[in-house]
Order: sequence, then C-alpha cells, then structure tokens
Amino acid sequence: MAVLQLKHDLENLPGDQSRYAVLMAPFISEASARICTEAGIGYADLSGNARLSFDQVYIEKRGSENPFREKREKRSLFAPRAARVLRVLLTPPLRAWKVLELQEASGVSLGQVSNVRKELFDREWAKTGSQGMYVSKPEDLARAWQESYEPRPRRRELAYTMLHGNELDIAIRSALAEAGKGEHAVLSSYSAARWFAPFARQATQFFYADKPGAEMLKQHLHLQPVARGENVVILEPREDDVFSGRLEAAPGIWCSGLVQTWLDLGVAGERGREAADHLMREKLLPAWKMVAP
Repeated sequence: MAVLQLKHDLENLPGDQSRYAVLMAPFISEASARICTEAGIGYADLSGNARLSFDQVYIEKRGSENPFREKREKRSLFAPRAARVLRVLLTPPLRAWKVLELQEASGVSLGQVSNVRKELFDREWAKTGSQGMYVSKPEDLARAWQESYEPRPRRRELAYTMLHGNELDIAIRSALAEAGKGEHAVLSSYSAARWFAPFARQATQFFYADKPGAEMLKQHLHLQPVARGENVVILEPREDDVFSGRLEAAPGIWCSGLVQTWLDLGVAGERGREAADHLMREKLLPAWKMVAP
C-alpha cells in the first residue's frame, strides 16, 4: 500500500522534473524489498538494508536482520495486561493452570491469556501437562521480564513522618489494617524486602497505595508533604494486581508479592539490584523449587 501511495504521489506532482521515491521503515523484509524493486521505488531501513537506483546511482545492501522483532515480542509479553498473567504464573508455589482458571485469576481476557501462553511456549519457558500449563523455567522468565520492566505509577507522592522505629511499625500496621489488610495499601520495594529477606538498610518507607489507601497512610503516619528530604514514598499503581498479589510477611505487615518486590528492587539502583539478587536466592528460587508442577 505504501508503494502504491508513493507511485500515485509521484505521478501527481507538478512539473516535468525527474523524481525518485524512497520508502523508509524500521525494517524492510525480502518480500517488501522485491515489491519496491519491481515498482521502481527505492527503500532504506533502520537495520542497514537499502536499495537506491536512479540515473547513474546504484546502491544496494541486504542481509541485516530485523533487530526490532525481539523488542516487539518482549513488549507484548511484558505489557501491563500480559504481566497480570505472568504474576499469577510466577507466584509461589508454582502450579499448573487451565486456561479458564488463569483467565479468572488474572482478570484479563481469554485472548490475552492465549497470547501469553503461546509466547511462553515459543520461548520454551512453559510446558503443559495433564493439569494444564505451568512455567518450567521461572528464573529465565523472571529475568527476561526484569530487563523490560519499567514502573509507571499513576502518581508519586513524597512525604515526611516524625515516627521511627517501633512506633513507625505500629503506625504502619494500623494503616494497613484499616486499608483492608493490604487491599488498598501495601509496603513495596526496600520496605517489603525488609520483611521478606533483609539486605540493604533503607530509611525511606515505600508503599503502593490507591487514593483511599494513601489517605489512610497520611493519617496514621502523620505525613507531611515535602519536595525533598522525604522518608516516605507513596506510589499509586496503574494496575491493581499489586494488591491482589499481596502477602502478609509478618502479622499485620502487608507487602507487595515476592515477584513484584523483586522487580521493583531491580530498578532501584545498585543497592537495589543487590537486594533483588538476595531476595531471588533466599526466597524466590527456593519457593519455586518447593513444589513440582
């Protein structure tokens, strides 16, 4: 269609000058290159493939592969809706899932579940048995997800509290209890990892919270908004599965799930990556190996 449009535009340009059209795209396949050549249209792509043939000029280069295919596949597999399915599949202990069960647990469409299943099978990260599909290489899947993970909170609030130590822990328990035992607010990142597998000391408290949950945190922790020097960070997530996958790491301490916490630590800087590796070794890998699918 692009070639036809170019030819039409050339034929309808005013004047008698000789003109040459070039089709440009991120990647021109062999089939598309043939269409351009047969139509007398040049082409060039961002992968290094090109063919220009006019007057005394002739340039042709082929052979560069499509570097964008893998990126598109990763974006589709780790996009927010697909990620809801992955969180369910990677939540310990691993188990086999029927399609309808997975659709109900993740809250996405059957089509989305089918797309995720296909990509996992194509990458050989999942297998199927008599009880359904299960993730056979959870660490490989999780690390590929980590490479593409980009937190995109709807809103980020910075605040300061005068509470500290045991007094702060009591206030957090009280806030999370009022927030439906983590239904509207949970500890996240370093703050969740502190209760799962302590590693890096971090004075700042991190939370995921929706709007009602954020108000409860502000009341119980006596928060004051600040532009800098914060010791509390509240993120409002775009997806609610950070709450549905929550865990009670200690009595009254509700945290984002192990996988979500691991993902967030991985993008929290150098010490965060070290804390993520510690959480992987201490919690995720043992939990994934505890129960055979």
